[in-house]
Amino acid sequence: MHHVRRILYQSGGVRLAPQQRSDRHLTGSEREEISRGIAAGESARQLARRLGRSASTVSREIARNGGRDRYRAASADEAAYARGRRPKQAKLAQRPALEVGGGGEAGAVLVA
Repeated sequence: MHHVRRILYQSGGVRLAPQQRSDRHLTGSEREEISRGIAAGESARQLARRLGRSASTVSREIARNGGRDRYRAASADEAAYARGRRPKQAKLAQRPALEVGGGGEAGAVLVA
């Protein structure tokens, strides 16, 4: 156990994996298609059929990003990325007592 702690301490801890988007989420090109479709006067159902997505998915995407009058693909994509980020801090940042030499007793159990 000591060996693992030493390695983690020397390397700066456990690194978070870079954020990746799921295949289930709309892509930037799909958002561009939605934007073009809105400009052409297409309905959400027509856009959904063309994209192979649910009509409710397209409708919610439009509604949460300004509606038909203000929808912009680039800003919608940025907003979706920001909403997907977890605002939660890493455990070591939340509780310095968990760090090696952070003042807590070795092996002590912290209760939330």
